Amino acid sequence: MSELPIQRRMSRRLVRFQARLEASLGDRWIPLIVSVSLIGVLVFTGLARVNSLESGRDLGGYSQAVWLLAEGKIPEASLFGDGVHVLELHWSFILYPLAGLATIFPTAEMLIVTQAVALGMTVFTLWRLARRIANLRVGAATALVMAFALHPATHRLAVNDFHPETMAVPCLVGLAYFGAAKRWVPYWICVVLILACRADLGLAVALWGFVLLGDGERRGGLWTLGVGSVWALGLLLVVQPLFGEASVFGGQYGAYGDSLGEVLVNAVTDPLTLLRDLTSAENVALLVGLLAPVIFLPLLSLRHLLPAVPLGAIYLITDVDDSGAFAERSALLLAFVLIAAVFAVSRLGDMGVDRVFVDVRLLTTIVAAAGLVFISASPISPYERPWTWGDQDPTDLAVLAATEQLPPDIAIRASSSALTPLSGRFWLYALDDSRRPDAAFDLANTRALLVVDRDLPAVTAEERQAFIDVATNAGFEVRIDDRENGVTLYFRP
Repeated sequence: MSELPIQRRMSRRLVRFQARLEASLGDRWIPLIVSVSLIGVLVFTGLARVNSLESGRDLGGYSQAVWLLAEGKIPEASLFGDGVHVLELHWSFILYPLAGLATIFPTAEMLIVTQAVALGMTVFTLWRLARRIANLRVGAATALVMAFALHPATHRLAVNDFHPETMAVPCLVGLAYFGAAKRWVPYWICVVLILACRADLGLAVALWGFVLLGDGERRGGLWTLGVGSVWALGLLLVVQPLFGEASVFGGQYGAYGDSLGEVLVNAVTDPLTLLRDLTSAENVALLVGLLAPVIFLPLLSLRHLLPAVPLGAIYLITDVDDSGAFAERSALLLAFVLIAAVFAVSRLGDMGVDRVFVDVRLLTTIVAAAGLVFISASPISPYERPWTWGDQDPTDLAVLAATEQLPPDIAIRASSSALTPLSGRFWLYALDDSRRPDAAFDLANTRALLVVDRDLPAVTAEERQAFIDVATNAGFEVRIDDRENGVTLYFRP
């Protein structure tokens, strides 16, 4: 019997299945399945890190600030500095509605879950941008959402503590979709949410106004340009200096090491140094890491990528030494890389009756590149064995046992492992984990000191004993000295 009839039947079934996907089946189920799967993985890995005490100062600080809001107190989290209002950091008004959830759920876990859900919801806005605006077929849209779901930056944003700017990623993609679809009510909702996540994102919103102007949307473009620039520059350059040192562009726990004014002055007076900082090995590696999973396609649609360039450049050239540096530098750029990738893929295809046909070899390359980068560079790569995360070792149990002995109304200085479990209190300070314990700590207003050896550089027995002597002379007594697990609790009556 000839094999031709079988081939024809298989071809007809395939064409029929593709038609069903294009009609409604694909739009209904593919983004839902990808989004739910991504949220599940990100929630599991994020909570596993919290459970195994691998979170750091950022999650502890935001947990403390949101806990204070939930308690009806002024959100001056001591982990961010004495007397520093949480709004002085990034003007993240989004923390206020999150405080409502903190009255119901544990604060740190709630922040991790909310952040994961926000990243997962990006799949829906990205899918609609690809299908309804770029008119891509199901295969091309699926390749793009898979590239986002497998992107190492997506995973790092979810598992590396909590950062408000991560919550803006779905809204930034939604900004592009609703603006192109001329659906202005949800468009302005996205604008409000972006500005509520972080004030300086208003600069990117403002520049998106030029994209709308280029599309012939004069009114929407001008309003976007005005609202974004007034919000960002008004808060950063007018309101922010009234609050003192804890500036969004610098200060005790600011996002940048230099003020915005200094950055702009240096750009004019010393452009070579600026170029050197911008093209440092770390920054180039970050940019390559963001573009590689989508095989550098966003560079073919610079019009949709450029709104993120000025603010992204400021992020890259400023000296950030806190653990939130990656989230700050990558959340904005990741969103615009996705937006530009959608329009780049559309440009590379051929327009059919109502959809853009893209070469299957290009789509296969996108998925393959994203998969390879995921395996080699993602923090939840199979090589990292994320399914084993969350188990508490003896050190974790010893730290939790020590935290249970600390009254809630005393000032505590602790290693990073213990910050999140202790975040539900008024006075909590971070121990400098970059050096060994010594007498340089400010113990004047501290009633308890919790030291976890694994968070510190290698400590010799002599150095450990020397610090015990210093703490004893300052009036502390050793409450717990668990040398086997490397946990020491000092307490001053």
